[in-house]
Amino acid sequence: MKKHYCGKLNIENLNQEVELFGWISNKRKFKNQLFIDLRDSSGIAQLVFKDVTDPLLTKESCIYAKGLVVKRLEANPDLFSGEIEIAVSEYKILNSSKQLPFEIHKDNSANEDIRLEYRFLDLRQEKMIQNLRLRHKLNLLVRNFFDKKGFMEIETPILSKSTPEGARDYLVPTRRKGRFFALPQSPQLYKQLLMAAGFEKYFQIARVFRDEDLRKDRQPEFTQLDIEMSFGGKEEIFALCEEMWKEVLHNLGYEIKTPFERMDYFYSQAHYGNDKPDTRYEYLIQDYSKELSQYFENYNFVKAIIFDRDIQENMQYINETFTKNNGEKLELINLNSLDKNGDLYKTLSKLNEKNFSNPLFIISLGNKEENALKSLGAVRTVLNELYQLADPNQLNFLWIVNWPMFEYDEETKSYAPAHHAFTQFEESTLDYLKSNELDKVRAKSYDLVLNGFELGSGSIRIHDIETQKMMFNILNISEKEQQSRFGFFLKSFNYGLPPHNGIAFGIERVLMILTKSQSIRDVIAFPKNAKGLDLLSGSPSDVTKEQLDEYGLIVKGGN
Repeated sequence: MKKHYCGKLNIENLNQEVELFGWISNKRKFKNQLFIDLRDSSGIAQLVFKDVTDPLLTKESCIYAKGLVVKRLEANPDLFSGEIEIAVSEYKILNSSKQLPFEIHKDNSANEDIRLEYRFLDLRQEKMIQNLRLRHKLNLLVRNFFDKKGFMEIETPILSKSTPEGARDYLVPTRRKGRFFALPQSPQLYKQLLMAAGFEKYFQIARVFRDEDLRKDRQPEFTQLDIEMSFGGKEEIFALCEEMWKEVLHNLGYEIKTPFERMDYFYSQAHYGNDKPDTRYEYLIQDYSKELSQYFENYNFVKAIIFDRDIQENMQYINETFTKNNGEKLELINLNSLDKNGDLYKTLSKLNEKNFSNPLFIISLGNKEENALKSLGAVRTVLNELYQLADPNQLNFLWIVNWPMFEYDEETKSYAPAHHAFTQFEESTLDYLKSNELDKVRAKSYDLVLNGFELGSGSIRIHDIETQKMMFNILNISEKEQQSRFGFFLKSFNYGLPPHNGIAFGIERVLMILTKSQSIRDVIAFPKNAKGLDLLSGSPSDVTKEQLDEYGLIVKGGN
C-alpha cells in the first residue's frame, strides 16, 4: 500500500484503502462519530472515526491514518476531495499538539509578532502555503526563461568587500583582527566582472543584504533577480525584461501588455510626487503656483490635487502623512463652501477641469518645491489606501527614464550618485560638468515600476577607465581610496572590459503585489519583523565574551 495525499483524493478513489499522514486542521463530534479534517501539503481530506474519544487528537497534532474511501452523504464543493471521506480503521498519533498560540485560519488575523514567533505554525496557513508555492513557481519560470535565452546563472560571493552601494553594509568580523567582510547589498561589481570575463549573459536569483530603515516593502535580507548582459543598449534590456515578465506572468495566470509605457523622471516627480508612480488611478498633482500665489503670499510653490470625496474623517492620518514627508503647509479648500462671487471661487472653478460636482482642493504650500511635491505625493498614495482608487487586479508596469546622474544631500552638502558610481553618463549632458551644474547631468539609468513600487533598477555601465576616474573625481574619491575600495574591479578596465548593462528586480516586491499582501513579510518563509528582529530565533542576540575576544571586538553600550 502506498502513501496517498489528502488533497489529491477524489471520487475515483472510492472503495480504495489508503494511508494518510498529516495535521489535524479541524475536528467536530457528532453522536459517536468524530470528524477530522486532515491537512497535508496538497490539501484536506475528511476522516471519520467511530467510537474514538482520544484526548490527544488535538488541533494541529500530526497523525497517521489508514482507512477506506467512502462517499460522503453531503459533498463539500469547496474541496477537491469534497465528495469522499475516509472511514478510519487504524490511526497513530505521531506527535500531539499543545494548545495553539493562535488559530490557524485562512485570514492570517493573528497578531503579526505572535505569528512570526511561531512561524512554523503560521506557515501551515493556506494563504502562506499558496504564497510560497507561487514564489517557487515564479523562480522556476524565471530560470527557465533565461536558460532558453542563453543566460547562465552564476553565483557570486556572500562574503565580500565593503563598498559604498547606497545603504549601510552588514559587516562580518574575521579572526584577522580589524579586518571585515561585508554582506553584499547587490552583486554589482561581481556581475560586471563576469562581463569582463566574457560570459556576456548572466543572471542570478541572489540573496542581498541592506542595513536600512524598514517598511512594508523592505527587509534586511531579500532576494533579487539580477541580470547583466554585454554589447546591448537600453532598448535590448527593455525588450528582454518585457518579454520575460510577459511570459512568466502568463504562465502564472496574469496577462499584461507590452511594450511597457515610459515616463520621464521629472514628469513623475512633478505629477506623482515620487519616482515610483502608481498609474492605476488619476488625481495627479498640478502646479498652481502662478494661478494661486496671490492667495498664499508666504509660499513660493502651490501644488494641489483636486479630489471629489469627503476626507474629513481621515484628516488626522492625512496630516500625519503630510508632515512625516516634510510637508510645510497643508490647505484644504472645498469649492462649494466659498463665496461664489469671490475671486478665489472664480479662480478655482476654472481649475476644476474634471468638473467635479463637489471638488476639494488638497493644497501643499512650500518654499522648497521638492518638499511640496513629496508630501503631496505621499498624500496621494494614502488617498488610494483609504478610498481604494486603484483596481487591485490591474498590473501597471512603467519604465522611469531620463534620470539625474546626481542627487544633492542636504546633510553632507555634497552630491552623490542617484543610482551608483558605475552608471554611464548621458553624453548630451556632459557639458554641464564643465560649468559644475551637476543637477543638470543625466544618467543612462532606468527603473521599472509596478503599481507604485520600484520593482527594479538598472543602467548602462561605465566601461572605460577615464570616464570611471572622472566619476570618482566628481565624488571626491581620492586615488588611494579608489584603489582601496575598488582596485580589484578597476583592474578589469585595462583588459578589454566590454560595453554592458543590467538591471535587478525585487522578487518579494512582485510577489507581494501578485498576492495582494500587506507586506513582503507574507511572501518570505522566515522574515524579520518591522523592527528588523527575528522573533522565531530571538536574533540578533548576544554572543559570548570568548567569541568577541576571538574576533578582537569590544561592545560599547547596547542593552
